[in-house]
Amino acid sequence: MTADTAAHAATPPSRLLPFLIGVGGGVLGLLPWILGGARLPLQNLWVLSTMPDDMPLVLLPVSQYYVIVLFSIVLLGGVFAGLTLRIAARSRTIAAWPAALGVLAVHVLAIVESFGMTASGLALGSDPQAVIYLAGLLGGTVVVAALAQLAFWMTSHRSAGVAAFGVALAAVPFGEWIGRWFLAFTGEVFPPVFLPAVVQWVPAIVVGLALVWCGVRPLPRLLVWAASLLVLWLLPAVLMSILSALGFRLILGDFPEMVAQGVGIFPALLAEDGVLTVVVALAIAIAGTIVRMLVGRNGRREVERGHPASVPQRATGRESA
Repeated sequence: MTADTAAHAATPPSRLLPFLIGVGGGVLGLLPWILGGARLPLQNLWVLSTMPDDMPLVLLPVSQYYVIVLFSIVLLGGVFAGLTLRIAARSRTIAAWPAALGVLAVHVLAIVESFGMTASGLALGSDPQAVIYLAGLLGGTVVVAALAQLAFWMTSHRSAGVAAFGVALAAVPFGEWIGRWFLAFTGEVFPPVFLPAVVQWVPAIVVGLALVWCGVRPLPRLLVWAASLLVLWLLPAVLMSILSALGFRLILGDFPEMVAQGVGIFPALLAEDGVLTVVVALAIAIAGTIVRMLVGRNGRREVERGHPASVPQRATGRESA
């Protein structure tokens, strides 16, 4: 076998592995929704009166009341794939673009299937509000799928600062994703009483650990700290404001009124425990960074003690001869 033939034979496995990593990451993001039943939420504009258990099975929760869930499970597919590829690339050279393609394939399939099933039950030909509803959710989901691609490239980046920032940006959706796992096994009718605490404090822990991973050297990485904490503070309020604007059926399609609703509630949402969450994340980041620096310093000292610098010997007359 020639060298060219051998290289050609080795190409498919080298591309198949990252593609499977991408597919696995995309599926993992959707998994809590799928295991939770994957029933399309009840639709206000559904043509036929249908019971919840009779709604079709979908890979995405297409509903204005589930926009945060939809945002989380799609975005995290890119994050999971990016981190997995980053770990796998430590021991071998792996191309990143097949993994990105794998994530995209999962999301395209989920979007086509879910919105196709939703469209089949809406009166798109006679109800303009149904068209606006479906088009708005579809456009938002496409944007989230694009953000998942960005998250993949950030978390798979060689720079620890860039990867850590990608993880920090996904911390709030990760809290929602964890919450969906509890709901998948307990049902939404009787959610666990501790679920709000999980959704609130898991992101703070994730951001704190991500900043420990990021470190403070070089000093420009402090910008990652500031941006990560700012996102942790703002993003929950932004998502809840969007949910509030989309959640009122009477103003659905009235875009000025929807914007006014979201903007009006934003300051109150921003004041709800947001600062405390940031303080907890910062405390974890500072404490973890100090521990990491101390452990690294002690490790260097142990290495220096175990491998002392060699002392040059003075040449003797016999050696010089």
